[in-house]
Amino acid sequence: MIKSRGIIDGSPSYFKGIKSMKVKIFIDFWNLQLSWNEYHQKIGKTTQVKIPWDTKLPQTLLSRVGGDSVYAGTHVYASINPKSPDDRKLNSFLQIMDMFPGYKVVIKERKPAKPIKCTNDGCRREIVSCPHCGKELIRTVEKGIDTSIAIELFHYALDNVYDKAVLVSGDEDFVPAVEYIQRRGNQIIHAGFKNKAFALKKACWAHIDFEDIMAELLSP
Repeated sequence: MIKSRGIIDGSPSYFKGIKSMKVKIFIDFWNLQLSWNEYHQKIGKTTQVKIPWDTKLPQTLLSRVGGDSVYAGTHVYASINPKSPDDRKLNSFLQIMDMFPGYKVVIKERKPAKPIKCTNDGCRREIVSCPHCGKELIRTVEKGIDTSIAIELFHYALDNVYDKAVLVSGDEDFVPAVEYIQRRGNQIIHAGFKNKAFALKKACWAHIDFEDIMAELLSP
């Protein structure tokens, strides 16, 4: 089960008499995807291992929250660069994901990043193309994703949409929001990979390590 301040043995008798708890899942798409890719590369995978987005991911997370958990949906927050061919394909997939049962997908367009400049004080000229191949350097930054997640964590907690939320993110900027929401009685459970986001894990009620549920996630 989840690692928390208390011990949960996961047996049916443990949960007997406990009221049903509404559980909503909030996922930072790129945080999960990049951490997922990094994990599988570290263990020697040479081909892409896909995240089981449809039903396996929310079902597996829900099973670790508690025996009387009631699924209240999954929200995924992603950013794309509309000028990127790869991101246009990703956008098509995210539109399909938005139709998965219980899913809501929030998509934000990435914004142009500040140009790269030569660090020589006597130069400081913008570097607009690769000095080796000549290809144009296009840099973008993610805007609005963290704000959207924080706002909806607050919104759905205040409207009593969830009793517990699973937050899949490594961004420690969420710590103040998590602490405030938990003071009003809701519980936030962090889900992520080991050796990451220590401050966020510490702030949350409990945490789920993806390494511990990987076999279940990837089972047929």
